[in-house]
Amino acid sequence: MIKVFYCGDEVMLITTYVKGMNAWTDGVVHDESFHLREALAKDPEIDITHVPTHRVQREFPMPDDIMKYDVVIFSDVGTDTVIMYEDRFLHCPMGKDRLMGLKKFVDNGGGLAGVGGWMSFGGMFGMAKWHKTPLEEVLPVTCYPYDDRVEISEGMTPTLVDKTHPFFKGIDWSKAPLMFSGYNEVKIKPESTLLAEYNGDPIIVAGKYGKGRTMVLASDPAPHWGRGMVEWKDYDKFWLNVVRWLDGK
Repeated sequence: MIKVFYCGDEVMLITTYVKGMNAWTDGVVHDESFHLREALAKDPEIDITHVPTHRVQREFPMPDDIMKYDVVIFSDVGTDTVIMYEDRFLHCPMGKDRLMGLKKFVDNGGGLAGVGGWMSFGGMFGMAKWHKTPLEEVLPVTCYPYDDRVEISEGMTPTLVDKTHPFFKGIDWSKAPLMFSGYNEVKIKPESTLLAEYNGDPIIVAGKYGKGRTMVLASDPAPHWGRGMVEWKDYDKFWLNVVRWLDGK
């Protein structure tokens, strides 16, 4: 059994309606994770635990607890949400360094996927802040400390650099649709393996840290950036391949 911890891929929208002298506020939660959760649920050998973004601050595993997993998928979550504790005004120190726990998890043989979005890598206005953190240290790319989003209204499909990698086993990439309408700009580390690129930017990268395996998808596994990807017939197969490779067993 491959135990996967998947966090993020949720957004809460708050709308204020104004009618003359009267106004009210409405809120709705958009679950952006279900595409990937459904894909992984198709393999009975994968046991997935998902923590949506609004619960990450409270429920991201402590350093000892994260060791019970085999693979972590970190998607569309700013590092403030993991570094900060809810009761941070009451305690110093706040608590254990959970990002350092994630680094130790990979160093000890765990698999880690860093996945793109408006709150990944640099993120919108640079607020994701993966730069200069233990998360960036273990990933196969470096992150920029500013807004790194590249929006592509006409859509794009990355060009494969290494078609033989296990990520693409049983997949005919030539028949893939326009997958993404944007991505995060990152820089590949010298020791990492570039698997797919667009306009000279790395989109899919594989790497290692300590005893563990890592990968980056610099775009989104869900809309809006990933609208084409979630409609791709090989979406499930790709993510199952990724998790099996990250598990490394």
